[in-house]
Amino acid sequence: MPVSSRLSFVGKGDQRIEDQGLESRAIELDLSYKLAKQWSFSAGVRDDLRKDRSPLVVLTQEQGERTDAVAQVKFAPSDTWNVYGFVQDTVAASGGREDNNRAGVGGSYHLTKRVRIDGEASDGDLGPGGKVGTNFLYSESTSLYLNYSLENERTDNGEIFHGGQGTLVSGMKTRLSDSSSVYVEERYQDGAQLNGLTHATGINLVTKERWNFGATAEFGKLRDSETGAETDRKAGGIRVGYGRDKIQFSSGVEYRWDNAEQLDQTHTELTMWLFRNNFKYQLTPDWRVLGKLDYSFSNNSLGDFYGGGYTQGVLGYAYRPVRNDRFNAIAKYTYFYNVPTTDQLGLQSTSAEFLQKSHIAGLDVTYDVTPNWSVGSKYAYRIGEVSLDRAVPNFFQNPAQLAVFRVEWRFLKQWESLAEVRTLGLPDLNQTRRGALATIYHRIGKDLKIGVGYNFTDFSDDLTDLKYNHKGIFLNLIGTK
Repeated sequence: MPVSSRLSFVGKGDQRIEDQGLESRAIELDLSYKLAKQWSFSAGVRDDLRKDRSPLVVLTQEQGERTDAVAQVKFAPSDTWNVYGFVQDTVAASGGREDNNRAGVGGSYHLTKRVRIDGEASDGDLGPGGKVGTNFLYSESTSLYLNYSLENERTDNGEIFHGGQGTLVSGMKTRLSDSSSVYVEERYQDGAQLNGLTHATGINLVTKERWNFGATAEFGKLRDSETGAETDRKAGGIRVGYGRDKIQFSSGVEYRWDNAEQLDQTHTELTMWLFRNNFKYQLTPDWRVLGKLDYSFSNNSLGDFYGGGYTQGVLGYAYRPVRNDRFNAIAKYTYFYNVPTTDQLGLQSTSAEFLQKSHIAGLDVTYDVTPNWSVGSKYAYRIGEVSLDRAVPNFFQNPAQLAVFRVEWRFLKQWESLAEVRTLGLPDLNQTRRGALATIYHRIGKDLKIGVGYNFTDFSDDLTDLKYNHKGIFLNLIGTK
């Protein structure tokens, strides 16, 4: 986000939580300031956390929290070349986490107008690291690239590679015309956990203003560095979209096939299909219908018990008056059916998830009291069933109702705030949960805004989500068209 002509801000966040497994979180904030025409300075701070919630934590597992600070100076005297140097220091660490002090230099040089070389080298507490790559502009529409990176740690999610993780990527991207482009890419991964070569290709095509097409393909072989077991993988997908005046729709299908070697040298085959469909139809300037249908299923050679499935259908009816746009409303119906795979296991080696069938109806309304103040409300009711037994499903009722009241305030042209009061009723448990949520947004352009907030409740306003682990800070990105 640019703050001024010289100052810009970058924020990144990543969190991954595994039930009875490893939780990792990484948050990074960076500022860049242009000192002069040729000089720029940037600084940042990154905090990452690793916590293993497994019943039995191995002694080699690295846990704890660490905060790193970095400063970088860049010199770019011309469009031909630039150099930079950086220093990183661990300012705080807990739980036995290793320090990540590091220093390095890097730069970029245009050998010709079409050929560019990029490089970086660094060393520190976690060992050497580096990047080297080339980019060749073959023509105005085609570029070739080759890049290699050696990492000891992923900075986005705190993933640690003992012994380093090397990745070599080569590829070509070409723009066939104003309406089509294609790419081909090879990726070789050599590291402490998973080795292998995968190949990918894709095409994007817009034949006319109304139609667009796309296709992707990927195949390769992956190897588990700990067990040596190999997995052959093939995947592909196609998509098509259409848009004209009052109607828009898109449809796509994806397929993946894995042949996985087991520890006893036998092989299992897993096939997965995913179908995605979306549509929107404007009946009048004020009324429109929207919907989607996603369907996925997987088959395992070990039997039906090891497969999975997923279905979600949504039908909505929206009222957004053109002449008096102070009032907006949408009524929506959702059908949800989920059969999780058996790869997710609990303490007793049983499925950690449950089968769910739900019918959900909801109404959401908003009214602009003034240009800067809005009030709104949402009500949703779920007729649901769940089963804790996958082999012999025994469904029992799981109804719920959600009520939300919210207030929105727009201030200082590009800033917005939102506050909600939420109530979740669970009749089968004779239980009611209540709480609040608060968010502050900053608009980036006309159709995009980003916000950060805090959920004081432990439940979601999505009634298909049956987990109660939503309390805490969150980041929200909203785009409109």
